[in-house]
Amino acid sequence: MYFDFYDLINKYSTVFKAIMTSEGGYNNVGEYSCTKEEKEFTGAIIGISDGKIYRSAGTLKDKDKYLFMFEELPLNDTEIIYKNSRYKVEKQVENAEFTGIYQYTLKYVSAFNEEA
Repeated sequence: MYFDFYDLINKYSTVFKAIMTSEGGYNNVGEYSCTKEEKEFTGAIIGISDGKIYRSAGTLKDKDKYLFMFEELPLNDTEIIYKNSRYKVEKQVENAEFTGIYQYTLKYVSAFNEEA
């Protein structure tokens, strides 16, 4: 049986910002520099079930999320801004060549209005 993920992802998609860091390098003075690019994407960002969090042996937390989208994101130092919270793109599930859907684990970093 074939399941059409496109309709499901389109139904729950939302707009979010991704901050992508380019490969850096050293200049003539020896200072390291890289550029950051901010871009808007569309994808379905969903919470992780309590059962998966429990079975993850501490690798997943309640504020972490899953992201499903039709475009590929770079994994090196990419951050997602969604509902005033910042997430780090940690890993990608390797099934995009079969499904056409990219799935990422988003690790919660912080909220903007949160006191340190």
